[in-house]
Amino acid sequence: MLTRRDFLKAMAAGGAGLAAMGLTGCGSAADTDSSVENGQGTLAEDNPEELVEFSVWQYSQEYYYYSSYDDNPVVQYLNDLYNVTIEYQMPPMGSETDNFNIMLSTGDYTDLMCTTYSTSSHSSLYEDGVIVDIAPYLEEYMPNYYQILQENEEVRKMVYDDDGRAFGIYLVDAPDRDQWGGMVYRRDILETMTGGNVAFPSGNDQPTTVEDWDYMLPLIKSYFDYSGITETAPLIIPAIGYVTTGELVAGFGSSGSFQYTKDGTDVEYGPATDEFYNYVQKMKEWYDAGYIYTDFASRTNDMFYLPNTSLTYGGAAGVWFGLTAQLGTQLSLPEYGLNVQVEGISAPLDTEHGITEEDASFMVYSGAASMPWCISTVCDESKYARIFSLLDYLFTEEGSLLKKHGLNAEQAAGSELYAQYGLEDGTYYLDEDGGFYSNEVFYDTESSLDRGSFVGNLLPGLDRADADFLNDPDTENKEAKERGAEAWSAYGKDRNYPSGASMNTEESESFNAVYTNITDYVNSMIPKFIMGTEELTEESWSKYVEQVYALGLEQALEAERSALSRYQSR
Repeated sequence: MLTRRDFLKAMAAGGAGLAAMGLTGCGSAADTDSSVENGQGTLAEDNPEELVEFSVWQYSQEYYYYSSYDDNPVVQYLNDLYNVTIEYQMPPMGSETDNFNIMLSTGDYTDLMCTTYSTSSHSSLYEDGVIVDIAPYLEEYMPNYYQILQENEEVRKMVYDDDGRAFGIYLVDAPDRDQWGGMVYRRDILETMTGGNVAFPSGNDQPTTVEDWDYMLPLIKSYFDYSGITETAPLIIPAIGYVTTGELVAGFGSSGSFQYTKDGTDVEYGPATDEFYNYVQKMKEWYDAGYIYTDFASRTNDMFYLPNTSLTYGGAAGVWFGLTAQLGTQLSLPEYGLNVQVEGISAPLDTEHGITEEDASFMVYSGAASMPWCISTVCDESKYARIFSLLDYLFTEEGSLLKKHGLNAEQAAGSELYAQYGLEDGTYYLDEDGGFYSNEVFYDTESSLDRGSFVGNLLPGLDRADADFLNDPDTENKEAKERGAEAWSAYGKDRNYPSGASMNTEESESFNAVYTNITDYVNSMIPKFIMGTEELTEESWSKYVEQVYALGLEQALEAERSALSRYQSR
């Protein structure tokens, strides 16, 4: 383990001291007198003995054991390791966009800002004097992050813009990162209803086609009808009628946003395609049959990955967007006679309309990088070296484990929060061969600890979700988790519009001028089509598409095409 004393000593000695420890990302900022080559910037020498304070604007997540993210144990560990104080400015959940815009309008910026909720592009923020270009510093002062960018073309194209500028330090997915959520179903219900003789029409062991779902949903509804439970949902869909990230609708050959056309030569808008019409038709059919939660359109406050939790966790849902932590028997409540088996599944292929796996290749959460932290123009340049060193550490093997999985036993020695909740041995440990093991306390149903409160999930860095399934002490559910991860990424992502395609200021203004009206209209109409308050026919759908274009879809598509053209040339 790298102690604070080791860190300070290595910083004083320059990058060589850290290289000897095998942590190249923690100290190169101390060597500031080297010559400038290839347009690299030079920073003032950093004094590691001096406490550095910096503020961060960050959106909120729910955490259970402290009132401020300043008290997150990983943040506190980094504070001590790097002799810094990180102060978070976090708006209430639901007000992120407004709060971020207010900060921009007042000019009272934090030193760093997570721009996930920004309505302006990075290039616009740069041209408006809000954030700085960090490209000149990356190779020398963030070598681990820089190396990842050189080795991963998708991430590199997201970080650098068309002019070679870089504005963000991202949360970067490990190359073999597993999906953490997707569509799931209650396998135990089908086993019960068929006497253990589940027979999907496709002949597969799991439901893979729309026809399979037509077989599955009536069985689930009958099960709930017999159960006597007052409120149930064989299938839960979001309030807007579709999952914007593509689950479920992908099986019909469409997505919830912009996408490549089938031939890969152009961009189209998923909710205005014939394939999306087929999806809405099927949802209406299932709604009329009583498979979809009757009042789904009222659930406007549900996060898509936590739909109607009273039903999903109460054993009253059949198919929904689920999480890794729900797979297998993890939702069982034996003391109440609830024994379930949850399985992850792929989007059902609409084979009736000729949709294949290739047509459904809209793999969700495949953007490779997200949650960018940008340095604002109010941040004193004397802080840059320390900031770069700290953040680059999160792209090392040790730092990425810290960020994603929390503190090991040695790191947790000074954490009062870890001690309070029985985590003196850390959240995980590695064996002699580097095998990853989660602390079994997290699988104790009586403790029900929230793992997210003990890790640094709101920090940028390398996202090592690949370690989640390795040597999992929850051996009973390990196979279900592995099957889920495979199902959720089965179709690939060839038709994904690249999230790294960035618009210039003119394109961004043109796009923003119409897109809000488009999505507001789409998200109001789709539930009406499904519930039957608006007639759904080929003619009514054609009029709906005409209105989407009348609201400026072609203008939005032109902006997307221009951005994509430059992205492909980077």
